[in-house]
Formats: sequence, structure tokens, C-alpha cells
Amino acid sequence: MSEQNKIGSRQKAFCASCKGERNCEIKGHHRVTGSEGNYDWWKDWYLLVCCGCDHVFAQSEFTDSESHYPVGYDSAGNVEYEHDIQVKSWPAKFKRDRPAWLDRLNSYIEHDKSADLEACLFQIYEALDHDLNILAAIGIRTAFDVASEVLGVDPEQAFEVKLKSMEDSGLITPSQRDDFEVLINAGNASAHRGWNPSFKDLDPLVGSLEHFITDKFVTPQLRKKSADGVAEVRSKVPQRLKKKKEAALSAPQGGQIESAKNPPP
Repeated sequence: MSEQNKIGSRQKAFCASCKGERNCEIKGHHRVTGSEGNYDWWKDWYLLVCCGCDHVFAQSEFTDSESHYPVGYDSAGNVEYEHDIQVKSWPAKFKRDRPAWLDRLNSYIEHDKSADLEACLFQIYEALDHDLNILAAIGIRTAFDVASEVLGVDPEQAFEVKLKSMEDSGLITPSQRDDFEVLINAGNASAHRGWNPSFKDLDPLVGSLEHFITDKFVTPQLRKKSADGVAEVRSKVPQRLKKKKEAALSAPQGGQIESAKNPPP
């Protein structure tokens, strides 16, 4: 299909907003090609709009003459191939789903560092999405450092001292301390020794950080909000008129009183 014909047509693509494969309308298309000897390559650029949520994004599809795999045979018995296509999107496809509380974290924390913590977390996910794993590892360590400061830990202390004081005060458990030692050492290795971890290395560290932030900042606020809501409903619920009903049942009947006072002759 020519470049002009592609515009206005639809193709399947991953929508980061819908978080799934969706029909997308092609608003723009451009192809770049090149060759060197017997080697050929081509790259298609698309401007796409999701037909489900109207999310706008760009996508590239790259392949070459050597990247293909067999998929079957044609009617003449010849092997048929399909090209292995490398797809990239901007904004990038999420490597890890964001927590539901991420864009509201600042409202859960009353501290002048709350906005810094939220921004740091956003940048961690952005770095993971774009395979900037060294920056993500440093960001994970930094986010833990900011979170500990929000909890009242002296930011000037060394990480080892911070972890010990947090364990002694009950902010973290011994097993959490072991996890956070790995988290901190990973960030230090990337920052000072150029360690380039894989997403598989970083994924459990982000999970540990998410659980920590959920436990210390999000869950207490949700519990308080729920308790305040219950208290408000309690004031609206009509109370049972127990005392009036019991008094009415225990009082003697009028006719019985009169008959006692005036017995028949």
C-alpha cells in the first residue's frame, strides 16, 4: 500500500492509554529505506490515533532483509516467510503498570517533599519504559531516600544508618531492611560503577518500593478516609426507638386499671 493510501486507513497497534491492542487510524505515514550490498532495510513511521480513546501517538516499524522466519508453505510448496518487525512507540509502551495511587500520591502526604517523591516515581516509570535502566536504578534509590525523609529520617545519614534507624523505630521489618539494602546497592552500583541492570533486575525492586510506599503513605490515608465516611453515615442512620417501645409495652392497660378500682357488684 502506498504512503498516500495508508493515510486514513486503520491498523492494529498497542494503545498505552487503553493498555491493549486497538484499531488505530493512520493520520500520517513515512517510509525510510536503505541498502548495503545484498542487505536491505526499511522503516515505517506512523502517526496514529486510537479509535477507542482518541489517544495520539507515534510508532515506528523496522525490519530488514535478513530478519525473517518461516511461517508455512505456498501452493507450490515453497517456504513462506514473515519479517521480524521491531516496533517502538512514543509515548512508549508501559513496561510496568503504574499504581492506581501514583497521580494522587501528593494529596496523600502532608510534607514539603511529597511533590518530589511523586515526580521521582513518575521518572522511574518513564525510564523503565524507554530502557534507561541505569537512570531507573538511580531513581529507585533516590525515591527510597526521599520517602525515608518524609517519614522523619535524617537525610544526612548514610544509607546503612538510615536502614538501621528505620528498623529500630519499626518503620521497616528486618526482611524489608534486607530488600532495601539490595535496592540501595543497585542504585549505587549504577551511579558510581556504571552497572546497567536489565528490566528483570529492576522489576522486583520497583515492586518492593511500591509496597513500602503503599503501606506507609497510601493505606493509612485510605483507612482514615473510610473511617471518616463511616462516621458521617453513622450520624445519618435513624436510631431505633427502643426506650419508647419498651415503655409502651410495660405500661398497664386503661381498661384493666378501671376494673381493678371498680369491681362489679
